[in-house]
Amino acid sequence: MRGVRNVLLASGTLSPIQAFTYNMGLNFGAILENEHALKQVPVLTSIVTRGKHGGLTGSFQNRKNVNYVSDVAEALIRMMEATPQGILVFFSSYSQMDELVATWKTMKSAENSTDTFWARMEKSKRVVVEPRAKEELAAVRLKYTLGVSEPHGAALLAVCRGKVSEGIDFCDAESRAVIIVGIPYPPIHDERVVLKKKYLDDLMGRKDVTHEKQSSTDWYQMEAFRAVNQAIGRVLRHKNDFGTVVLLDTRYATAKPEMFPKWLRSTISRMDSDNCALKTARFFKERCHLIENSKVDYIKKQAKQCKSFSQAKKSFPSNPRDDITEITLEDMFSPANMMLEKKESNKLMSSSVKPSLSSVFSLPTNEDELKIKKWEQENDSQSTTSSVSDSNKRKFKTEIPVSSSQISNQRSEPPKKKKLILLTRETLPEKYQKALDIPTSELTKGMSYENQKQFVATLKGYKATSIEWEEVFQRLRPIFVPEKPELFISCSNILRSEDKMKYLRKALSSKIY
Repeated sequence: MRGVRNVLLASGTLSPIQAFTYNMGLNFGAILENEHALKQVPVLTSIVTRGKHGGLTGSFQNRKNVNYVSDVAEALIRMMEATPQGILVFFSSYSQMDELVATWKTMKSAENSTDTFWARMEKSKRVVVEPRAKEELAAVRLKYTLGVSEPHGAALLAVCRGKVSEGIDFCDAESRAVIIVGIPYPPIHDERVVLKKKYLDDLMGRKDVTHEKQSSTDWYQMEAFRAVNQAIGRVLRHKNDFGTVVLLDTRYATAKPEMFPKWLRSTISRMDSDNCALKTARFFKERCHLIENSKVDYIKKQAKQCKSFSQAKKSFPSNPRDDITEITLEDMFSPANMMLEKKESNKLMSSSVKPSLSSVFSLPTNEDELKIKKWEQENDSQSTTSSVSDSNKRKFKTEIPVSSSQISNQRSEPPKKKKLILLTRETLPEKYQKALDIPTSELTKGMSYENQKQFVATLKGYKATSIEWEEVFQRLRPIFVPEKPELFISCSNILRSEDKMKYLRKALSSKIY
């Protein structure tokens, strides 16, 4: 820290403080740990130690225990039924979450019942799961936001240290409860974890080290609780917010109070899953008027986002493809008032070019090209294909600008875009050319919701250059092939010019169509 005179660190989730300062390697002259700014913290924190069949211990060895799996599911269902609006459920890892979800989808909730645990959860809330792929998160967040505004609310299943637990703001209706299943210890066989523990053990055995030492066991536990505290921080985002925190694991009951943030310690109590559900229901019943007000505020908030997006589009009506460069997917399709977006877009798109689905991602479409072809047919214009040299015919496409001198003698003026001349007679089969003439806006018509979600996530990933055209090919293929191979070919129109030819060549070699 050479050249630095002072270091000031401020956060609500630095606990445990001693471990943090030790790992920073700095001598902090002053440490201040405050209570919450509010005299009475509007949070109910429950450590659930027992379920219907016994203790809730989410260790790796006990993770697949049938009694444990069913007790966790039953506790979650009870909380979903008692909690309004949105719930965030955090698991220790993706593998734990995937295993439990897969089991709940097949395990019957009772001997005489036909419903699985997962079916009961979906009756209580709209349940969505955090994806592993970063580019799919926006679509999942949108689905969760839509569910929160519904009467029964929604539940988002996520992972500690994941994309949802840190860095995303869930306030008010979106996080009425934060539930943590198990304790998120770092992967014990991870190379960095092994080396860190070995380093700390070596320091503990050395006599020449005079400063304060930390055992590998303490460090390992503190890393887990730091992830817990980060997830807990999602429940309270401002002075008027309120909610509940539920820690589903017996081991939390034996943790030192210093492991939790100071503002949370006075709210913690230990109980079984039944009492937790009863206290949670009572907690929200006492705040029913606040919940009703928050529902109205939530709709207004979403409508405001939708309106701000529409105004952003209105500022640049001449180039609709560049409208949304700084707006997220959930802002694009605000759930509060879809009609507002629809009305504004009707006013905006009175110009000659109407944006399609892919244009909002700033990707190419074939809409303008088809408009130019239609204009040529209506005005009996001669094709300029014959003017292209034989050497250029080997290329897939040639860009020819439409100048004002070329169209001055025509009866009407076509869209002022570059005209794309597709030389397909010598390069592509006729059915491929017909497929390329399908408007881009037709791609999602009749598509299922799951396929639409995959389609949108693929477009967004391609636009952000996080995935290449080969991955686009692989992702879109099961959506369209074998039912609609012509639409799969037409998808090449949304690719950049340098990728379009590669996409079609692979389609030809793979005999897609």
